[in-house]
Amino acid sequence: MKSGKLQLMVCIYAVLLFSCSQQQATESSLQFDAYQLPEARSISIAGNSNGELYLAYGMEHSLYVSRSIDAGRTFSDTVLATGNSQAHILPVEKPAIAVDDSNRVAVAWLELPPNFQGAGIWFAVSEDSGKTFNPPVLAATEDAGEVAMVQLAFDKDGHPLLAWINGSSLKFTRSFDGGRSFTEAERVGGGSCECCQPSIVVTPEDIFIAYRGLEAGGANGDIRDILLIHSNNGGESFEEPRRVSDTNWHIPACPIAGPSMVMNNGALFVAWMDGRFEPIGAFRRGDAWFASSNDGGKTFSTNVRINHDQDSHHTLPVIAIGPGGRIHVAWESLSQNGGANMLYYTSSDDNGTTFAPPEIVADNSDPSLGNPGKPVLFVDTLGNVTLAWLDRTGARLAIWNDPN
Repeated sequence: MKSGKLQLMVCIYAVLLFSCSQQQATESSLQFDAYQLPEARSISIAGNSNGELYLAYGMEHSLYVSRSIDAGRTFSDTVLATGNSQAHILPVEKPAIAVDDSNRVAVAWLELPPNFQGAGIWFAVSEDSGKTFNPPVLAATEDAGEVAMVQLAFDKDGHPLLAWINGSSLKFTRSFDGGRSFTEAERVGGGSCECCQPSIVVTPEDIFIAYRGLEAGGANGDIRDILLIHSNNGGESFEEPRRVSDTNWHIPACPIAGPSMVMNNGALFVAWMDGRFEPIGAFRRGDAWFASSNDGGKTFSTNVRINHDQDSHHTLPVIAIGPGGRIHVAWESLSQNGGANMLYYTSSDDNGTTFAPPEIVADNSDPSLGNPGKPVLFVDTLGNVTLAWLDRTGARLAIWNDPN
């Protein structure tokens, strides 16, 4: 593993069956073989319209990348992407990876000093489908503050954009030369929750960033709702934040759970966690939520709760869109009464108005595996759904086909 050499062999097959009359989580009808990545402490998935799938995962103080050209049945040997840089690796900080249709693959990461104040924000790109990576580029430097949760995307011309959190600020920089240099980092949006990962969507004309805000809530404490900012000029400026959440969530601490956002046919879809049903200022449990926008993020739909039960803490939902418009969502659920901890999956065929009964993908019934969590999700243009998650033994990966 330390040499960056690992042949991933995955044989996956699946059929999706739902019983829509049920109103509680069911045992999974998903059929797949899950591949294990030992020692992986964080994981992300990316792909492009050419059908290529890429895994990025953190081990020790480095990020590695592996590529599949057969819908995840096999993967190439892993390649060290971070060079000699000491990458900051945590399970809850998903590696930042982006792929464009010319098979350029990029990763971004943080390098933190011993006192965890300030950071270097690094970027590296591969021009040969992840076989090798160019030497890392220092995209930005933060001299002070707690820095976390870097995210990455490509624009239509293959230039990278980066967003991250420093203290209670959302920061942004971008490149106009393919990642050889970056603009001076700027604070964008309003206040930001200090350890919740943002999500970026880029179209040929627009940049959208969803993030968890941090606003003064008076006597009830801080408001940490999901917000969206939009730029129509390449990130030169951003409009005022728009609210995705339709109910304020007051909480005095960071929940360490940012939003997941995708776009399909001009519509934005966002999934996130909040604890709006808890007493103001308390945080015992939360729910997974969904909202959509059909007007470029100016307004969002009434929020829909994805999970059915309110007995567990549902958090870290991730979202992806199938080629037929089906919305796929996965999230982790932590029992509040000593019961089983779960990784759930569901889908929607009506643009998120309703969701199928959640299915159990993994649980903690095997003590050696621990709790499944920190899911990531990707669907390619042929409907191959890739779901990965972490447990005590590393990362696990499952792929099935869903043409919808």
